[in-house]
Amino acid sequence: MTNLNLLMILLSFALLLLCMLAPLRKSAAVQKCPSLKMLFKPHGIYGVLLLIVSFLHGILSGNKPAMMTGKAAWLCLLILLALSMLRKGMGTAVWLRLHRIFSVLLCLLIAVHVVHAVFL
Repeated sequence: MTNLNLLMILLSFALLLLCMLAPLRKSAAVQKCPSLKMLFKPHGIYGVLLLIVSFLHGILSGNKPAMMTGKAAWLCLLILLALSMLRKGMGTAVWLRLHRIFSVLLCLLIAVHVVHAVFL
């Protein structure tokens, strides 16, 4: 594994954490701390960066057995971002439900991808 690929893995993980912790931005603890509030604000930008960085990670990793689970996770992320672009076209409640479903699915797929890459 190259150092650049390792950097892409770490960046992907950090961006995924920032995306998944976005619901905390409305908590009282985050509201009291301006630096945390500012950290959680660019949620959409983190998602796009995650798409780009994970794409680069996939290219740098090459043809490995975990490639298929990585593609499934990347496709889920792509659908998640496409739904976010269509947010105005659907009701807020419908969009929020779909966004949450695909977010949980993305986390599960990434967990399967990591297990497949590390242990199998």
